[in-house]
Amino acid sequence: MMIRLQKLGGIAAFVNVIVAMATLATVVFLIGVSAIADPSKLIDLAIHNPAPLLIQDGLKFISAGISGVLILALANYLQHEASALLSVATGFGILSVLCLVGNATLSVYAISQVSVDYQAQWSGNHLNQIIGILAVVSISLDGLWLLLMSWTALRHQQLPSFLCYLGIGMGVFSLIPPLGIIVLLLSMVWSMWMGKVLLKEASAG
Repeated sequence: MMIRLQKLGGIAAFVNVIVAMATLATVVFLIGVSAIADPSKLIDLAIHNPAPLLIQDGLKFISAGISGVLILALANYLQHEASALLSVATGFGILSVLCLVGNATLSVYAISQVSVDYQAQWSGNHLNQIIGILAVVSISLDGLWLLLMSWTALRHQQLPSFLCYLGIGMGVFSLIPPLGIIVLLLSMVWSMWMGKVLLKEASAG
């Protein structure tokens, strides 16, 4: 069971690279970086061309599923030390996934409602604020998971040191919202490396 979960985690890590690339392409080429920082542009996009936003939300759901598998796989892989810190990290990771699912779900709902005139203002203000808060909380919790999980693995020498340092750096950057795009780029390297480690260990086992 443990080997199977590690293998699934390794596969999920490699799939995460594809999802991260697709997310980056969606933000840059379909939605536009300027629209991400301007709620009025997002509302206009939701009314006249919602497809890019729906694609982004679809990728969020996929990312949530992949992250859930990877979080559980790493919790299982690193559990030999039965560290309380690892349990806390895993809890943060699961909460991050739940917040991401909530963010994507409310975003899809907002898109479906924003074209209705009498609800447009409410959707553009209150609901978008909640969506934004969930996004920030999800990223921050994921950063805490990365930080604590990587620190635990580094302390017990259960993962390559540089991979742990990369995870710690990503965790810190995740706590600073403006650096989110850097975390997304670094996550591609981290995911490929982590996938290789997990699949290698699963094969050896």
